[in-house]
Parts: sequence; C-alpha cells; structure tokens
Amino acid sequence: TNKHLLYLVWEMQEIVILVRNSFILFVILLCTFSCSKLTEFDNQRIKEVLGDSLLSSSSSWDIDMDIIEDGFISLNLKSSKAVSYSKNDVKYTTLSGPVSIQIFEADTLQTEVFSDSALYRPSASSFELFGAVKVFTTSGRRLRTEYLKWERANDIISTNEYVTIVTPSDSINAMGLVGNADLTNYTLNEVTGQTVIH
Repeated sequence: TNKHLLYLVWEMQEIVILVRNSFILFVILLCTFSCSKLTEFDNQRIKEVLGDSLLSSSSSWDIDMDIIEDGFISLNLKSSKAVSYSKNDVKYTTLSGPVSIQIFEADTLQTEVFSDSALYRPSASSFELFGAVKVFTTSGRRLRTEYLKWERANDIISTNEYVTIVTPSDSINAMGLVGNADLTNYTLNEVTGQTVIH
C-alpha cells in the first residue's frame, strides 16, 4: 500500500542520513588528526552538523516480550527483528515480521493480531500494522486488512483500507473501520458487501 511504501522510503532516508553522518564524522576525525588546528568557523560548523543529526538506534532479534500491568499479563509481542530509533524526543520502533501480538485481560487471552510488519510509537502507545493484517478474537470474530492502527491506551483500532470482518453469523466488507480491539463494537465506512452465514 502507499503507506507501506512511504514507510519504506522514510526508513531508507533514515539510513542515508546515518551513512552521511558517519561520513561527516570520519572527515572530522581525519581533519582532527591530520590537521594541526581547526578555525573557530570550522569548529562551529562541525557542532551544527552533529547537532542536527543525532539519531541513535538499536536492534534486537527474535523478540518475545510480555507486558505486565497491575500484576497481570496484558500483552505479548513477538517479532523476528525490532529496531528502535531515537532522535531528540521522538522515539519509535520498527518490527519486522512476522509480527504477532496477543492481547490479554486479567491474564485471559482476548485477541490475537498478526501482520507482516509494524511500527510502535511509545509516546502515543500505538501500533501501526502493515501487510496481511489478521485479527482473531476469542468470541470467534475475525478481521482482515492491509493496514491497521491500534491506539492501545484507548483500545481503538482503525483503518481507511479495505477490511473484511467475519462473525459467527455473517461476513462484512467495507472501506474503513473504527472500533475496539476485541471487535465487539465497531463502525464500518462504505460497506461494500455482506454475506449471511447459516
């Protein structure tokens, strides 16, 4: 989808910035060791360049993480790779798939979510899931789409993409959805079809 492509372009831009900054640092170190003295102008310019590009990142593989809240497991996250980025006060983590999220309520599994990749923003406590997104609830409801945003703090899921919801009694197709993670309450935009299951 376009969002996924924009995300990939954005990630490539971040890599280009890292490579450029590494090159600048190499040149600075080379000049420091090979030149006897830098002018005040050179020193100021170096500080400006380094100050504009302080991006840090860390990578982890084979993620299997539980989040415990009030003594109960509330979430289990699995991913083949996670890369966390931090620049100034902005932090985010990219998750490479397959990505699996299990949502619990008082240690009881309520919902399972699967996707090809994801983006986590800790400041908003939100996940954006990309590619072959599937949601399964313990009440037998299922959702399929190519993109889904989950605002964890408010338990709101949403998408503007094509979505299919399957319940024990019917199947509904629509363009766009807003609802909760266990699919007990949702609003569909532009319903495109419905099938009754007997």
